[in-house]
Amino acid sequence: MRAHLAAGLTSITADDVPALTAGASLLGSGGGGLVAVVDALLRHRLGRVPVIAAADLPTDALVVHVGVVGSPDVHDERLINPADLAAAARAVVEHLSGELAAVGIIEIGGMNGPAAVVGALELGVPVVDGDLMGRAFPSIEMTTLAVAGHAAAPLALVSPNGDTVVVTRASPRMTLSVMNGTVRAMGGAAALALYPTTAGTLVESGVAGSLSTCVQLGRALLGARGSDAHTIVDALGGRLLAEGTVDDIHVRTDRAPGSITLSLLDGSVARIDHLDEILAVSHDGRMLASTPAVLNALDASTLLPVRLDQIRAGQVMVVFMLPALHSWPPGAVDPAAFGLDLESAP
Repeated sequence: MRAHLAAGLTSITADDVPALTAGASLLGSGGGGLVAVVDALLRHRLGRVPVIAAADLPTDALVVHVGVVGSPDVHDERLINPADLAAAARAVVEHLSGELAAVGIIEIGGMNGPAAVVGALELGVPVVDGDLMGRAFPSIEMTTLAVAGHAAAPLALVSPNGDTVVVTRASPRMTLSVMNGTVRAMGGAAALALYPTTAGTLVESGVAGSLSTCVQLGRALLGARGSDAHTIVDALGGRLLAEGTVDDIHVRTDRAPGSITLSLLDGSVARIDHLDEILAVSHDGRMLASTPAVLNALDASTLLPVRLDQIRAGQVMVVFMLPALHSWPPGAVDPAAFGLDLESAP
């Protein structure tokens, strides 16, 4: 099942920030970092950022994708500096000797959706209504552009001290290794600009309309506050998968997925498989839903989305899915791509 993508958002203003960050939390699928950090930044700084569809830009217009990379724990403690996001984008543009037409969003889920809006504001250019993942994924090569054969480099990383590293060329495998090593040297987090491309390429290979969809989902979530879990899931166009108490938590190690086991009221068992984000949900060994669908958990007492690192034993959770925002080719982002030996959900 694929979501019907909204469209038509022409700008982001301070009034849109609560819906933007609420939607980004949902599309983070249990990960994507602490969206509240960017929420506070946007509320204090945002005037109006134009939003433009890639199809409305000249086909050769240069778009650079901007965001942050690194440990969620470090980002929780270190505010994003808009100047770092702008410096990363300018480093890529300078290397290409081009002219930046708009900022692109790497992943709409989690911090990087709102972070790109911050970058566009700082650079004084529009942000493209779309992204490269349609949710959040744990690896930078899991993008629609990478699947279409486009390189992430040239890319730039900027530390909080202004240290700037530009990678002019790298294979997909080396891109991740170089980025991880550089980010560690920068203290665990950095501003990032990568996947420079044209608007024409984004029309062919991007997830168009995902920024509008993000805000629409956020408005639906905020509008359903005070309702029960079933009403909230219905308002989001989702499907309830499980409701139960967290019994067991297996923490992920490096690239080996972790899992969370829930005991349901009827005595059956549900399991959530995850890396940084929720990747699959099964019930008594039968797959219910898996990536690229957007999988989420609500705390049953607050009915707010929770990140994986906030889930504790004994907590009562409501698990649900939203339709995928993009149709990926087989094998690109299904459970096996994350090291899970599971059948894809029907």
